Amino acid sequence: MSKRYAISTATVILLVVLRLNIGWHFFNEGVKHYTDPNWTSEGTLRNATGPLAPLYKSYLPDYHGMDEWLHSARREKPSDAAKGWVNQLEADMEARREAFAVHYGLDEKQQIQSVAVTKEFQDLVRSWASARRDELANHAHQWRRQQEMGKTPDAGKVPFRKQRIATGEATLNAESAGWRTELTALELEFEANLSELLTEEQRNQGPLARPRTSIDGVDSVMTYVIMAVGACLLLGLFSRTASLVGALFLASVVSMQPFWVSEALPTYNQLVEMFALLVLATTHSGRWAGLDFFVHHLITGRAAATKGTSDVSQS
Repeated sequence: MSKRYAISTATVILLVVLRLNIGWHFFNEGVKHYTDPNWTSEGTLRNATGPLAPLYKSYLPDYHGMDEWLHSARREKPSDAAKGWVNQLEADMEARREAFAVHYGLDEKQQIQSVAVTKEFQDLVRSWASARRDELANHAHQWRRQQEMGKTPDAGKVPFRKQRIATGEATLNAESAGWRTELTALELEFEANLSELLTEEQRNQGPLARPRTSIDGVDSVMTYVIMAVGACLLLGLFSRTASLVGALFLASVVSMQPFWVSEALPTYNQLVEMFALLVLATTHSGRWAGLDFFVHHLITGRAAATKGTSDVSQS
């Protein structure tokens, strides 16, 4: 091979440093996700835009049937759809109370108290919805209108219409996100009040697990993949494979906010790091300063030994 393709010692050192920096970034982010019980990729997936947005959003959980009632072309009037969603919220709250009672084995007195706590918070939900009755109905109406506008032949061709649809969707998403935040805070307070009914012995049984949703699987896979990529890059173990996996992960992040879509969020940092990983995937950075040095020699050593044995047997 021509020497013009050879790299200097300084280049080797800098590539190793690049691998370690990216590895630390991935590993540190993975650990943050793993140790933070409140972390979720839901916000990232919900804000996805571009042609792949429907795919990413298909993994989102339906918050107490919000999408089913408010974000779909149902037969009910928008006001009835909003009322149906509120009823779903109340029913889910009662179902949570029942699961709580079974998990902790509540006695008769605690059962009565838990019913009273649940009714109190169901009343709060109804008051919350009553104060926003017109907003909820209008939200359901505007969502259906947006979907109809998106189905028109020129929806993605006429710039002003495309921008109008995107702006409308962003406004509705922000509105529903605000409601989810408010109601989630109410739910947390509800469960805290239920927990106050428990004895010390009952508390020692551990928390009541939440039903797993599709987003939980996505979060778990994302967390462990990010940590594994980071650990492999730091150790220089299977560094080429880790670089490719990391680049693919960042490509998925970039594809959630494609740069050619006007309303997309900037992803320059992810794009630069993705190409840096692709560069590392073409090098032997793991062999230069990492465990790949030993893996490579172990494999090549076995291959040489096998070849030598084969040659002797043939002779």
